[in-house]
Amino acid sequence: MWSDWKRRLSLFESPDLILATCIVLIVGMLLLPLPTWALDLLIATNIAASLLLLTSALYLREGLDLAAFPTLLLVTTLFRLGLNISSTRLILLDADAGEIIYAFGDFVVRGDFAVGAVVFAILMVVQLVVVSKGAERVAEVGARFTLDAMPGKQMSIDAELRSGLLDRDGAREKRARLERESQFYGAMDGAMKFVKGDAIAGVIITLVNFCAGAAIGTLSRGLALTESLETYALLTIGDGLVSQIPSLLVSTSAGLVVTRVASRDGRSSLGSEVSSQLLRDERALGTAVAFLAVLALVPGLPFVPFAALAALAGVGLVQLRRKKGERPAEAEGEARTEARANVKFAPPLSIELGETLDAWLADGGSAATSRASIAEAIGRGIVARHGFEVDEIEVRADGALAPREVVVKVKGVSLGRASVESPVEARERAVGLALEVVAQNVAELLGLEECQRLCDALEKTRPALVRNVVPKPVPLALLADVARRLAEEGLSLAHLPAILDALAIHAPNERDPLELAELCRLELRHPLVGPHLRDGALEAHLVDPEIEEAVRESIRRTNTGAYLAMRPEDASAIVEATRKAGARILLTQGDVRRFVRMLLSPELPEIVVFSYAELPPRLRVEPLGRIAIGATGEAAA
Repeated sequence: MWSDWKRRLSLFESPDLILATCIVLIVGMLLLPLPTWALDLLIATNIAASLLLLTSALYLREGLDLAAFPTLLLVTTLFRLGLNISSTRLILLDADAGEIIYAFGDFVVRGDFAVGAVVFAILMVVQLVVVSKGAERVAEVGARFTLDAMPGKQMSIDAELRSGLLDRDGAREKRARLERESQFYGAMDGAMKFVKGDAIAGVIITLVNFCAGAAIGTLSRGLALTESLETYALLTIGDGLVSQIPSLLVSTSAGLVVTRVASRDGRSSLGSEVSSQLLRDERALGTAVAFLAVLALVPGLPFVPFAALAALAGVGLVQLRRKKGERPAEAEGEARTEARANVKFAPPLSIELGETLDAWLADGGSAATSRASIAEAIGRGIVARHGFEVDEIEVRADGALAPREVVVKVKGVSLGRASVESPVEARERAVGLALEVVAQNVAELLGLEECQRLCDALEKTRPALVRNVVPKPVPLALLADVARRLAEEGLSLAHLPAILDALAIHAPNERDPLELAELCRLELRHPLVGPHLRDGALEAHLVDPEIEEAVRESIRRTNTGAYLAMRPEDASAIVEATRKAGARILLTQGDVRRFVRMLLSPELPEIVVFSYAELPPRLRVEPLGRIAIGATGEAAA
């Protein structure tokens, strides 16, 4: 039996069931009379819920943190209207609406009907004209601007996804957040009508209680007019105050939610933002101290309040100046430490911004934060495209550059430069240029440290593979050399497990990194060719056998390795034939593949060269043409 009761009670632990039960009870309040003790309990609950909403709004980081607020406005409004109807029923039937309503009518306004009426009227003006009207307008404009900005934000997300700044999961999350934001502000625009309607209903209910109560007391109960007014007027004013004070709290909380502007980091509360922004400039606080001190000395004005406030503000001013004085000292100490430091090495990757471009990227916020965001976006793009992390990405402003110029340096050497025309494209242009430079010089950024970090990360999930390949039979230096050659031709090091598997097979018998890279390519057919397929087929130009033979005859092998010794006019003819054909992908024999790419890549860095042996089985190849040169050495395609 106890287990049955326990099971039934456990149902009420569900928030959905509790909410549904509360709404059913609210509807019941509209129909059924309540005892006075129940009305007192529900009125106290209404006040507590209003205070909870207000404090929750004060501690919000952003509006979406309380996305259920529009629904809560509807529920609390319905709850207050139910209380109004229940209290009206008790006032008119029994001239008794519980202790809380009587206390508000008797104690809060000291039993004076005129004072209570004035206080109630002031509350209604504040709520209707000031709070509700302003919050309603802010919600309306916020909803309109949010909906108008949606296409631009969607395009921005798509652009970040295309440029590699976001992965698919990040883009999906941003789109979902954007959708929730538009729904929230649209719902708030409608929910503010509940707040305004609640205030108007409160005025009407108060007038009905007063007029009907006086009439019932005089005509039905036989009371004198003055006695009837005294009884029903105090109860009516008490009921109005009990209803409108929580309503004002809810209206204020709604105003706080719709006027809340999220901080840049999304973690600051309203109180911390207000204090930091008001006390940012000590001149404002100093002016307030001086003005309060002058008011304290004006004859006829009370000295103590103004003097106390001036002293309190003065203490705050001294503390503010002391904190600001500590910051330069800390900065000076840091500068001395840097001056004593040894040589500063050039970072692997640095992005230098002109002053105007730096300001565009900051967009009125912190330049340091915007630069860190740029560095993070570039780092994510490198990981997504190349499969490894760059140890240090430095983003800084350089006054020596043109105002809207961005320069990308790899190990201190400038390898990319561009000018940005508008603030809209500033971020995408800076990040895109950096990723383009990295793609063209990826071997410069891939060294022993990067390979060691990759091996350490892989060892956590594939310990046997790493320990049986690195450092024997493949030393870290040899692995880095092979990895650089593979990365140069677009293979992501996210496929490091497959690379190590291939090295485990071939490294015991081959020590030349060039040959090892070619052997690894044969083992990684699918990840190598897959990104270049279109509708499951490889569209490529074929290299003419005469060119292959010419390249083969020009290969010179020495003890230090092989190189290509081709006549300049022949090399130029092959490059020109490839350029004229508009070739993007070439297919050739395996023994000359890397030498063909070696020949073409200085002039055509985007060219991709595969050998026939590197193609996966059953892959459909669609030849687009043949790269050939005529008998006179002229290009022909």
